[in-house]
Amino acid sequence: MSAIKNPASGKPIPITRQSTRQHTPTATLASGTYPVLPHDLASDIQQFVESDFARQYFSTHRTGFIFRRKVPVAQMMTWQKAPLSSPLLALNRSLKNDAVRIFKVIQHIMGDREREKSAGIPAHNGSTHSLPGSPVGLLEEERWLLGEGLTHGELRDEIYCQLMKQLNGNPNPESIFKGWQMLCVLLTAFPPSKNFETYLRSFIQQRTTQQESRVDVIAKHCLRRLVAISKKGPRGKPPTMAEIETASDAAFNPSTFGESLDATMRLQERNYPHEKIPIILPFLADGILALGGTKAEGIFRVPGDGDSVSELKLRIDRGYYTLESVDDPHVLASLLKLWLRELCDPLVPEEMYNDCITRASEPETCVELVKRLPTINRRVVLFLISFLQLFLEEKVQAVTKMTSANLALVMAPNLLRCNSESMTVVFTNAQYEQVFVHNLLMHLKCNQIDEDYVPMHGLGASLPSPPQPRVSKSRNRK
Repeated sequence: MSAIKNPASGKPIPITRQSTRQHTPTATLASGTYPVLPHDLASDIQQFVESDFARQYFSTHRTGFIFRRKVPVAQMMTWQKAPLSSPLLALNRSLKNDAVRIFKVIQHIMGDREREKSAGIPAHNGSTHSLPGSPVGLLEEERWLLGEGLTHGELRDEIYCQLMKQLNGNPNPESIFKGWQMLCVLLTAFPPSKNFETYLRSFIQQRTTQQESRVDVIAKHCLRRLVAISKKGPRGKPPTMAEIETASDAAFNPSTFGESLDATMRLQERNYPHEKIPIILPFLADGILALGGTKAEGIFRVPGDGDSVSELKLRIDRGYYTLESVDDPHVLASLLKLWLRELCDPLVPEEMYNDCITRASEPETCVELVKRLPTINRRVVLFLISFLQLFLEEKVQAVTKMTSANLALVMAPNLLRCNSESMTVVFTNAQYEQVFVHNLLMHLKCNQIDEDYVPMHGLGASLPSPPQPRVSKSRNRK
């Protein structure tokens, strides 16, 4: 068994935490917490951001035939039934027509506009066609819109801005609800720019008390999604139509992915009251074993088929825990890493990160740090490390080619999260994160840490009594 080498030179770089985060008031929902600003302060920030952002980034709109009067930003950012003649923000001229078309699509998806004979949206074969007003047609339009934002980064703020405009003063509650559903989807695809982020956050924050059309519930969800997507960055490709449907309803049916551990345990307590860890963990881990993961070369390193991973993720989000049509352990291994990586908060809390990297070379200290973890975090770590230790047997390594050093390399980013924007800090600390995880793999006796929890594996990939598939609480998207 090869051992990971300690960094030859240099020292880990401790992360300085933002002190202001400790003083930010929060409110709690069933699905987690979200930041709250005092109402007066939120209002002051909104006015400042609007004026400051408007001066720098809004394009100039004028009205009238003779006296070309400048349209105030407040009026520009209010709902309108007519189409836009030009973008709201200052854009490259080559993107003007795209921005105008995007507004029509937003109006159509929200129900504020009848479908035109030709939507002008490229089909899969590159031609343009008229999309029907069916749910599938609307989803195709929404997917096209998301693709535009992913392809043209400059359009992202414009898309958010147009949607905010149509949510501001909209007379139709049904349209408002659909618009907020669309915002939920946008916040899973790409973030706004750093300049626009504060503007968008303030807009959402002020709607967290608007109970009509259940806007308050969705707005609180969107605040949390905004934090997550701003850290994660844009997706590589547009979400599938099934992913769009799931994201649009996520405020009422929280996902198994992207939540906090506490929220995940609350979501499953009705169906699995005696489980001490999220049920997705034993399902995926036992599935990896059932599909021959201990004989799969590059397990945890070789990615599973992307479409298969997305399909299984959606199935789990809908309450179906089954391996039907899944025959590749790499798919399950990829989804396991994805679940860990997308946790709302890192498995090792930020306040313990510096201790982990600065004491990474001390095996006994690494074990003691695991004991200090919050209960649910500790049990997840125990389950994960004990599962990975199954792959450290020499006969398994001979087939998988995954040594303890290799496992530490691929799993460290899923346990520890370096919250720094400096690539120098990220790369420097990565090697110490790997040493920490390697010491856990080699020295953590997972059945001796928590007297109330001993991890077990290989009990079967199908859960004994799967929950009923989730039923949407939101309105129909038709």
